[in-house]
Amino acid sequence: MTKALEEFTLGIAEIRSDLKFLEQSFELRPRIFDILDTNQQSDAIKLARNFGQNKNIQPASFCGPMLVRLVASFERYSRKLMQEVVDAWAKRAKKFERLPKGLIERNLILTGRVLGNCDPPRDYLNLNSASLVDNLAQCRPGQDEFRLNSEVFMGLIKGVTLDTLDKGLEIAQIQNWLNAVGADRALQTRLEKRRVPDTTKAIEARLKKLSRWRNNWAHGGDEMVSLSIADTLDELEFLKDFCTALDAAVMKQIAAAKLPL
Repeated sequence: MTKALEEFTLGIAEIRSDLKFLEQSFELRPRIFDILDTNQQSDAIKLARNFGQNKNIQPASFCGPMLVRLVASFERYSRKLMQEVVDAWAKRAKKFERLPKGLIERNLILTGRVLGNCDPPRDYLNLNSASLVDNLAQCRPGQDEFRLNSEVFMGLIKGVTLDTLDKGLEIAQIQNWLNAVGADRALQTRLEKRRVPDTTKAIEARLKKLSRWRNNWAHGGDEMVSLSIADTLDELEFLKDFCTALDAAVMKQIAAAKLPL
């Protein structure tokens, strides 16, 4: 398990807990007057009475923002995974010249693009220009100690659709990973599919839907989907199973790859 997946797992556990609390709150609200001692006038009773009088609040009002938070956690996982993939290639190669050729080229190109860009990098990416230059100077044949600028690969993830993830992983020299993910039994069960092609199509459709929903909620789009708590939990469990399968497939591919001698 990558550190990216560990962080994501902890994050969705918190979201799951928050959703359960939200669900319990809506279950409690109409019943709270059944358990109140209305003869008491304490601050706690007043607070409980005010809570019970909120009759027009609907779960859907809270589930949209919760979905935005969930998808943001998934996007962060995807970026962190890109960084760990590049670092894993470097650790596996040990020598600079044993790295996959495409990775060497992309490390140079992406670093140069970041350093030569007049616009500042996205404020959620922590990039140090001096460190990038120092690392790049070490990336040459015969070098046993080197560090790729794995953080620049994180900028390839600019959304949560399958296309975005696939293109980013391809640049990081991870290819044909989707079938391995589609063969994951837990994910097939979650999506109610038995065949790999059906599972991969369902994954693509699900990620596209999540991207559309997130963008509408976060950016004030016209399609404001009314989500239930159960809907949001279902999307959470899907992303958990998908990321677990993706994590395993990616790291297995790196471990099994034949590197240049």
